[in-house]
Amino acid sequence: MERIIDWNAYIEQWSRSAVRLQSIQSYHAQHGAVPDLSEFEAHTGFFFILTHGEIGVRVSGEFVHCRSPYIFYGGENKNTIFEVPGHDQEWAGYLVLYTFLPVSSEGQERLTHSYGFTPNAMLPIQEKCEAMERHWNSNELLDRLQAQSLFLPMVYEVLSQNLQTLAHTESAKINIVTDAIKYIKANYRESVTAEKLAGRYDCSTSYLSRLFRNQIGLGPIEYLIHERVHRAKQLLLKSDARIQDIATKVGYADVYYFSRLFKKHTGRSPLQFRAEYQQAAQVQNNPLHGLESSIVSPPFDSHNENESYYQLSEEGDTSMFRFSRPAFGAMMVLCTSLILSACQASNPTGGAAVAQEPASQTATATASDSTAAETRVYKHLKGETAIPVHPQRVVSFFHLGELIALGVKPVGTTTYVLDNPHISDKTGITDIGIPPDAEKILSLQPDLIVTTPALAEIVEGGYDALSKIAPTIVIEQNNEPIKDIEMFGDILGKQEEAKQWNEKFTAKIAEYKAKISPYVRADETFSILNVRPDALFVYGDTNMGGNIIYKYLGLKPAAKVESDVIHGETWEVSSEVIPEFIGDRLFLAVNKGAEDKLKDVQKLVDASPAGKSGHVYSIDFDQFLPSDPIAVEKQLDIITDLIIGDGR
Repeated sequence: MERIIDWNAYIEQWSRSAVRLQSIQSYHAQHGAVPDLSEFEAHTGFFFILTHGEIGVRVSGEFVHCRSPYIFYGGENKNTIFEVPGHDQEWAGYLVLYTFLPVSSEGQERLTHSYGFTPNAMLPIQEKCEAMERHWNSNELLDRLQAQSLFLPMVYEVLSQNLQTLAHTESAKINIVTDAIKYIKANYRESVTAEKLAGRYDCSTSYLSRLFRNQIGLGPIEYLIHERVHRAKQLLLKSDARIQDIATKVGYADVYYFSRLFKKHTGRSPLQFRAEYQQAAQVQNNPLHGLESSIVSPPFDSHNENESYYQLSEEGDTSMFRFSRPAFGAMMVLCTSLILSACQASNPTGGAAVAQEPASQTATATASDSTAAETRVYKHLKGETAIPVHPQRVVSFFHLGELIALGVKPVGTTTYVLDNPHISDKTGITDIGIPPDAEKILSLQPDLIVTTPALAEIVEGGYDALSKIAPTIVIEQNNEPIKDIEMFGDILGKQEEAKQWNEKFTAKIAEYKAKISPYVRADETFSILNVRPDALFVYGDTNMGGNIIYKYLGLKPAAKVESDVIHGETWEVSSEVIPEFIGDRLFLAVNKGAEDKLKDVQKLVDASPAGKSGHVYSIDFDQFLPSDPIAVEKQLDIITDLIIGDGR
């Protein structure tokens, strides 16, 4: 069955061939029960979605062992037999049969190829199958039609995940936050909960929330609210639809709840928001009125209603973020420019040079101070972009510490990055909000925007919108100070400064390793535990001091930390297994409000090797969460002092 498949040609046949759902059936089977495909018709194929258990598929004598979650596609082949490994084996799944009429014999051959794979997220496929079966089994003709309409979206999800699996086989694994943001944007109308999102990635809600907050400064449900409010704004501005209909369209059945939520995050009710836009549009198009009256809206009292969100499942502080309320006329100018620019041809260098001719002319012309603004092409995650050789007005969404370490103070950064406790002088740095506010960024007149993939996704208009403001590059969130300093030395044209910083930092590491050497045995093991109100996390070698302890100082992790965390995918653990992860020395970070949770694990900590020897070090969570160069230097001082002080 192993064969090379031209996936582009295969997908093209799906888009061109006439396909029709023939049947869908769910199975919750045991005692050897299996699907029977003996009644296959001509030009019939199937998708087998295994959601639980194990089962075998034999195609023309070749056997494929499927373990959930698994998706098997069978083309036109009458010699397909399902086999259960054991008589008492339980399994569950869906069998989706369809008929197809290919446009050519070559297309028919492509659609008959069989293949199988393990999806990275079974939940969205399973949800589509559930809805499809429900409508298919209805006696209503419209429901049957609805089932037909759900078939191709299911195929799309299967093929999309298959391509993701193939793309990540030899490269880095999928970025959960970036993929979840895309999922939210595509499914914001549906009932999206933190539990459902976490289930999509086979992780806990607290772990998913931790990833979201680390990468974009918001929890997943907070971002969902942002996306729904943003979509509601668009519907209010471009249609005369009733507020009830708009609420339903963006995922809220209760129009009163939607209205309160909308006002809480915009300062205006939906009707006020629409009325202001219409009034601004009328004034701007009326030559008898001055424009100044349409630009600034009268202020509204802040809405302080303290209400809980029924879908919120978050860690730590669950208070809602508030959207900025920019001058309305300026916002409309920005929106109009983005809409117009979206109609233009895309630019291979990131869009800035072609879409904004005046900006590109300025970038290559002589500046007012007679200093030439030279540019160069920089390769990044979104392609190649012409950026200034020596940028002067940088907006950085995430890498504030890297810029400060190289002597560059950005003109703007995001809220949660600006909260870094290790950076004292923040004067002159504008808070562009979270999600980043495109109008605020525009007002700063940046000559370079630097963002990560996840933060680029949550800006209204995304990367394309940012590229219309200034040259924009998208880079990884490495959390590796030496690597990041070198990268930003290149981006900022400060290669020499970066080299000097790295040499100084490397020398400091060597000095501190020598300092702690007399106090640490070669066989001693270290662990990092974070106690939160609703979860326990064990950290590896990336942040919370792990990069310093394990990578830079070269200290030995506990065996379970090395196997399951550093070389595995374990982060969140239960209280029962805590002793397995605690080594001879423990760095303990306890979050605010986690006192009760700490009581649950204190006895386990006390009974561990670290607890018995008194080598338990208390560290501040907020101080150790950042992984930028400035934070890491200060964390290195703290860790070294704790070890030496304990030894004395």
